[in-house]
Amino acid sequence: MYLFRLLTATLILSSTVPTVAAAAEAAASVRVEVTGLRNTAGQVGCLLFNAPEGFPEDHSRAYRQVVAPIKGAQASCDFKGTPPGSYAVIVLHDENMNGKMDKNFLGIPTEGYVASNNVRPAMSAPKFSESSFSVKAGVDTIINAKVGY
Repeated sequence: MYLFRLLTATLILSSTVPTVAAAAEAAASVRVEVTGLRNTAGQVGCLLFNAPEGFPEDHSRAYRQVVAPIKGAQASCDFKGTPPGSYAVIVLHDENMNGKMDKNFLGIPTEGYVASNNVRPAMSAPKFSESSFSVKAGVDTIINAKVGY
């Protein structure tokens, strides 16, 4: 009986290993290399979206969120284990570390930001369609993002 249980457990475990390995192979990482920061105050927040809904400001709709320290007026946000698909990133230099984009009385951001593909429209929020990029299975993606103020 013990041998039967051991054999059954071994068969069950061995049948799930290829599935786990295939999932790990398919996933990739997305690295956002942030430059153009005007100072080292605060931190950098990166939101990764996998759909247009909520992009760029609704944190609750982001697929993943990363907060990164600033080192030498630069920062990096790493999103490991990202499945293949279409994504867009919004980057915020949160100088006062309040977790949100501060705006003036006209609604214009007072902290630096940029979307992937270095999209930073003058009169509107960036759109998912113009900011999106593809993540391919097993291929690491590097996004260069230059913050503007």
